[in-house]
Amino acid sequence: NVQMTVPADHVVGATGECQNYAQTLDASHFARWQKAQSTKEPLQIFTLDEATKAEIQKSTTTKTWIFKANMVRDFAWTSSRKFIWDAMPAYVEGKKIMCMSFYGKEAYGLYSKYSTKIVAHTIKSYSHFTIPYPYPVAQSIEASNGMEYPMICFNFGRTEKDGTYSEATKNGMIGVIIHEVGHNFFPMIVNSDERQWTWMDEGLNTFCEYLSEELYDNKFPS
Repeated sequence: NVQMTVPADHVVGATGECQNYAQTLDASHFARWQKAQSTKEPLQIFTLDEATKAEIQKSTTTKTWIFKANMVRDFAWTSSRKFIWDAMPAYVEGKKIMCMSFYGKEAYGLYSKYSTKIVAHTIKSYSHFTIPYPYPVAQSIEASNGMEYPMICFNFGRTEKDGTYSEATKNGMIGVIIHEVGHNFFPMIVNSDERQWTWMDEGLNTFCEYLSEELYDNKFPS
């Protein structure tokens, strides 16, 4: 159980399920969150326009976000007034997992198209090849590199200033999202000692990453 008190205009993502969206989100954003529970495509809870405006008007008050997670070995979180946030559900053996992405406008052209869909694809693919994903949430956060934590990971993938991007950048982003989301299974869920038995962590994950990339696109440059 973790509480983070941040500026009131920030959007927060973290390991676990948020316990108080009804208090931290205004009525329109909370309605979008509720609508996202049953959408077939990623639904933007905070939009590009809203994130761009939030950069200018900085809040002087605070809000406290509360997150709860069961059966995790680590915790990470992210907070920014500049976040675009989208979400959609994925289903594993009848259980709903909320797949989400948080990203800045500099990554919009890539993340809005691919990130959350890749999160959902990865959760379903790894659950098929290994064990069913037990957590209620899976998140991809745009960052400068790739790093994994339970239910949340950080991945690169920004466009050029004019919004364009190369195939190499797109495929690199897709690959790192699959890989970092995949680390939920190895080592997070199985709880192997990744310092002592690196092959069980990176080896098994990279193998399953390849299978997931093949399922996504059988011409993917793995």
